[in-house]
Amino acid sequence: MSETENTQPDSATPSYPTQGERIAPGSRRDLLPNNYDAKKARILFVHAHPDDETSSTGATMAYYAQKGAEVYLLTATRGELGEVIPEELHHLEVGKPGCRDNGEALGEYRTGELAGAIKALGVKKQFFLGQEPAVAEGALPLYRDSGMAWGPEGKPVANPVAAEDSLTAQPLEPQAQALVAAIRALTPDVLVTYDSDGGYGHPDHVRVYEIVHRALQILEDDEDRPILTWGIEGEFDAADQRLQAAIYGDGTAKRKAMEAHRTQITVVDEKTFEYSNKVPQKISAVETFRVLDGDPTATVHPKPQEAGLVAGVLTGSILGIFAGIAGSIYHAWVVYAGDTALPLGLLVAYLTVFFTALWCALSLRRGYAAAVVAVAVFVTVYVLGYGRPDSPFVLVNPGHSAIGLYGALWWFGAPVAAMLGMLVYTRARVKDAQYFSPRAAHQRARAKK
Repeated sequence: MSETENTQPDSATPSYPTQGERIAPGSRRDLLPNNYDAKKARILFVHAHPDDETSSTGATMAYYAQKGAEVYLLTATRGELGEVIPEELHHLEVGKPGCRDNGEALGEYRTGELAGAIKALGVKKQFFLGQEPAVAEGALPLYRDSGMAWGPEGKPVANPVAAEDSLTAQPLEPQAQALVAAIRALTPDVLVTYDSDGGYGHPDHVRVYEIVHRALQILEDDEDRPILTWGIEGEFDAADQRLQAAIYGDGTAKRKAMEAHRTQITVVDEKTFEYSNKVPQKISAVETFRVLDGDPTATVHPKPQEAGLVAGVLTGSILGIFAGIAGSIYHAWVVYAGDTALPLGLLVAYLTVFFTALWCALSLRRGYAAAVVAVAVFVTVYVLGYGRPDSPFVLVNPGHSAIGLYGALWWFGAPVAAMLGMLVYTRARVKDAQYFSPRAAHQRARAKK
């Protein structure tokens, strides 16, 4: 939040939405597309000022960071016009005794607070609008806090003396292009920002929504466009038909991040905080959002589940036994080309084991399943060769006859054929991993729209 000290009717108390108290019927519990792996997801949060990320989405940011997602934060301004709570820092507030600048020192101080907050939330990277990667032709390298005033009924209104380089005083298009550049650089799967009302109406919050909206228009059906975009829910509206997401996040991390923003927030106790206006608010671990763009009901093709150890060993053993028996039946079959005996049966037996091992590894998505096939085939041929010495099913005696040579080659060569299947699976696994990479999944999801 960022406010300017301004005239406010005594009867008007600042009004803020209460987070997480109204959960819509059928709301979901995830901001990610269906079947999306959080450990491979990238989420970009776009906020107006330092502390907004914490008060509005802190529990959600920490929740996804803990699940392994890459959480990024773009902050539009440095909050130069915020009111300062600690008395010993009042000299940083514009208009207060001792302040000799237009909020530059406060912006720098709040940037430091932001660094402490994002550390508590687990954010991977934070950057400002106009700073890499959010840069574009015509965009300023720094956008100032526009400030605001409290109008009638406790609602924010525009700051009548906003600086020329403030966020709302500058043109929208370069700002949107800068966001587009950041999206192309980060390729987030999900983007989170304010709803069209800016949450509670702050002009900078509304402008940030407009920046996001315009950026999505620029991206159109580009593969870099986020799969889903969510808006922070303001006042709950039962008539709102957009799908709601209610995230039950990490309230402890949110409170720690709030404590880092000491110029703007006072943490009263474990459940309550206040801004400079002393209006008590709940520290809610439940944060709600409404979908702004994309189809949350669409399913992104998930990475196939790998088989468990028991299933892998059991399946590999059974298939290896059958392959061993089948190969043993025709391993000694030869085809003559003149006087030359061609071991066609041995070749077919090897191929039987090879494709059995490869299929087993691919279907179970476990390379060791091919090794299990190799062991099972080896043991099976051994039993068939030595289980009945008086009448062996497989003759393993290279010096006795051609049949004995084929039997020995079959016994020792069959496991090699199975391990070749494992080698082929391993090489295929590299391409498979690329196919199911987060980037590839994102592109396929975009292509479906």
